[in-house]
Amino acid sequence: MKMKFAAGALAAAAIASVFTVRASALEPLTIGTSSLKDATLRLYGFVETDNIYDTTQSFNEEQGNNAVQKRTAAGVNNFAGEHARDQMSVRNSRLGLELNVPAAESGIKAKGVFEMDFLGNNGTNATPGTAPGTQTERDFFNNPTARVRHAFMDITKDELALKIGQTWSLLGWQPYYFPGESVVQPGVGQLYRRFTQARFTDTHAFGDWTLESAADLAKPAEMASASPEYHAGLRFASTKIKGASISGSGTSMVGLSAAVSAAMIPVRTANAGNPTGGAVAFNALVPIIPSSDGKDRNNTLIWAGEFMTGTGVGGLEYSGLSLGVSGVTNTGATGTAIDSGIAGLNNGGNVELIRYRAFRTHLQYSLAKWSLSTGYAQVEGRNLDRFTVNSTPTSLMPKIQYGYVAAFYDPVNWLRFAFEANQTRDTYNDSSNRFALNNRYQTTAFFLF
Repeated sequence: MKMKFAAGALAAAAIASVFTVRASALEPLTIGTSSLKDATLRLYGFVETDNIYDTTQSFNEEQGNNAVQKRTAAGVNNFAGEHARDQMSVRNSRLGLELNVPAAESGIKAKGVFEMDFLGNNGTNATPGTAPGTQTERDFFNNPTARVRHAFMDITKDELALKIGQTWSLLGWQPYYFPGESVVQPGVGQLYRRFTQARFTDTHAFGDWTLESAADLAKPAEMASASPEYHAGLRFASTKIKGASISGSGTSMVGLSAAVSAAMIPVRTANAGNPTGGAVAFNALVPIIPSSDGKDRNNTLIWAGEFMTGTGVGGLEYSGLSLGVSGVTNTGATGTAIDSGIAGLNNGGNVELIRYRAFRTHLQYSLAKWSLSTGYAQVEGRNLDRFTVNSTPTSLMPKIQYGYVAAFYDPVNWLRFAFEANQTRDTYNDSSNRFALNNRYQTTAFFLF
């Protein structure tokens, strides 16, 4: 009997040790470094596998605000607008490193972040010794190019923080208000940009509330402007009343908040005008059913909204957005090229910034393992009549509308399955071919670490 008891105890201990190992394996991976005393290195990221079915051949994985192909063009059937496509891709998989330096006697703390994915620029392929060839589907998806997402240092002391490097834009207080979508973001009408900057933030606490004020100097929209962009913002948020915001691979608890932000965008040319763009954005998030303790996502419901009005932000803060306005080349009087979506040559032959108005809204309900989200977005061009001579009139799009539903399921804390269905409707300035529609159906699996 004693031997049986001992054997049973040994078996129980072995089983317990297995579960202990499994539990510890789920803890953040920390590696000591020798160059900085007591610094720790955290490895994080995810493996993402997407299957994407579109009813037109308009987009790659990242849809952004790119145009939906029309069914006909100049009265001729357009193959890309009449036929579907299916993509399977792992290019949005991500790898990040975060190096944390403990606080010094002065109270200064610091961390450095480097994060990349594989949605980088894909140039044409060339075999050594031969003429350049074209990109193949095989290499585009199977041998993708690595891309820097974030690369910055963050130095803090008490309420003050200095962030230097490439990270999220302050316009729209990214990423606090990102929508609950599972597609490769950004979606239509979503403020979404990472760029090199130097940002100063001051955070004051008022009981269960914080007030953040921030300003930065950022990478210029064009080098020829000889001036950085300028951003500033205020955000008032609760540290107690929170709801779950689930987007792609991320899960965060975001407080009841309201925010305002602004950008100034200088643009310069030789002889065709020197306009300065600008934008203002308003954001809000309301936990309609807040978390019970500010940490538990179970039975939470949030509403979030974003509104922006401004000029010169297309292609910058809104990926792929130009509304059909032809870009500015460095020929003729302009003397410099300007990226598509920022500006165009108006009917008088001068450089004019494109004026936009956009808004987004979404609801998201979360349980312990499930989350459901639905939302709507709309983008409008406010001065497209100014570009009818130097751009193709029938290709101009006064409006883009977008709606989606998304579902997430987390069977365990390192695994997530997601599904999304969305529709994009572009309104063209074309009386015989007014609308173009694309329906996207995407299933995604995330392995999180």
